[in-house]
Amino acid sequence: MIENAEEFVRLRTSDDPDEYFRAAHEEATVLTWLQVIERYPEMRFWVANNKTVPLEVLEVLRQDADERVRSMVRCKGSWKRAHPEDFKRAGDPE
Repeated sequence: MIENAEEFVRLRTSDDPDEYFRAAHEEATVLTWLQVIERYPEMRFWVANNKTVPLEVLEVLRQDADERVRSMVRCKGSWKRAHPEDFKRAGDPE
């Protein structure tokens, strides 16, 4: 488990493929993810990219100013299951 914001940043920016993999696949607490978002705004995309990031954190990132971050959130399976309305096209029947 990723223990804190600094560990996530270290893992994500590492040249070691095993550490990079951990940043993309290991869990962290909601508090840890929110601290990454607050302290390291340049890492928001990579928080959204993590395979285990909870829906509560995706809810925060869905409102992000950066389109890349919002797009990554919408790509997540957990987001699609929780918010199918995000994927309805204008004119689709309810």
